[in-house]
Amino acid sequence: MLLGVVNAHTNLYFVGTKNKMNPKGKFIRPYMGTAPIRDLNDPLLLCRSRGMAPELTEIMPVVAGTDITVEWHHYNATKSDNVISPSHRGPCLVYMAPLESNGLGNSWFKIYEQGFNAKRDMWCTDVVRENYGKLRVKIPKNINNGEYILRTEMIALHNARRLGGAQFFPNCVQISVTGATSGNPKMYPIDKLYSPTDPGILFDRKKGGASYVIPGPPVYSP
Repeated sequence: MLLGVVNAHTNLYFVGTKNKMNPKGKFIRPYMGTAPIRDLNDPLLLCRSRGMAPELTEIMPVVAGTDITVEWHHYNATKSDNVISPSHRGPCLVYMAPLESNGLGNSWFKIYEQGFNAKRDMWCTDVVRENYGKLRVKIPKNINNGEYILRTEMIALHNARRLGGAQFFPNCVQISVTGATSGNPKMYPIDKLYSPTDPGILFDRKKGGASYVIPGPPVYSP
């Protein structure tokens, strides 16, 4: 835990809508702390959680086609909190998997990604810090109704110029989607989302973000 404090790591504190934010311990799966995952073969890459039994966490109702807001913090849920160290810059990604899969096997599809904004010279982590930890994500309309795991992730690239240097900060939320139409997104196993040599994982940030390629499969678009 001390490592997370020293290096200004991060975890998910709240999830909800613009009308109501819910604290960790309700819809967010329990997690190990603020320290990142560095090994792509680590089972904790799934949700940074050893409490993976779905019944341990409540399920948040969500209407397809609407936005939910996730909110990260480091020390505490205040505007003075640094959310994540300014040096820990990189992309944000959000995935979904049917809850019945518990995240195992070919179950994950990407619904959101944000990398580097050249016009603002900002990474997604910068935007999240600017918004006091908040990121808004739309739940797709063209999926099936049902219960899902929503996996949020920030990737810090400050040491990514060397193999194994990227740092992953995943956390998971349990949601129940209604109001969807239908869909058949291509799904991937968690251990095949990234490779250590992907250009978005092995990346020298000092060269600038304009050439950055966000890792993982494409965002689901029916």
